[in-house]
Amino acid sequence: MRMTIRRWQAALMGGVVLGWLGGARVEAYAQSLLWLGALDGRASEARGVSADGTVVVGIHYNQNDNPRAFRWTPTRGLEDLNRAFWQLVGNSVLEYAYAVSPDGRYIVGQGRDAESGQYLAYLLDTWRTGDTNGDGCIDDADLLAVLFAFGGAGTGNARHEDIDKDGIVDDADLLAVLFAFGQGCE
Repeated sequence: MRMTIRRWQAALMGGVVLGWLGGARVEAYAQSLLWLGALDGRASEARGVSADGTVVVGIHYNQNDNPRAFRWTPTRGLEDLNRAFWQLVGNSVLEYAYAVSPDGRYIVGQGRDAESGQYLAYLLDTWRTGDTNGDGCIDDADLLAVLFAFGGAGTGNARHEDIDKDGIVDDADLLAVLFAFGQGCE
């Protein structure tokens, strides 16, 4: 099958090239033309990448050509954020994902609120409560991270052991890990 490339766009972000190619089909790509693909066989555009290049976010267009935010990781592949975080999103719609934090935890973008119909900015925390290292599991590694940091100052979003973000790693953070401990991995 021959694909004619009519236009292309790329940007260097965090040492990783990402963008989209236009033609019969548009697909997001990153890291030496690693094709991320497109959900539902439609177009996708990469818009942001984590510092190490393992989390890419952007926009895909569903079968009705409506924009939907996506995330790509090497282990999970390409996933619609509306499906992956349905319990947080509800009937609202995350339409665009513009950027991701250097550690891949936070995604920012624009969506539509289900109740008001307004377009609003969003900040999505993709880590489970108690998951200090972002591996999708709440296990011994998370428990040890909180224990080793116990009593230390929290530094906002940069200190993952300060789960409740109250400025100190304390018993509340330890309890958050213990209550979620062993519930399996995402």
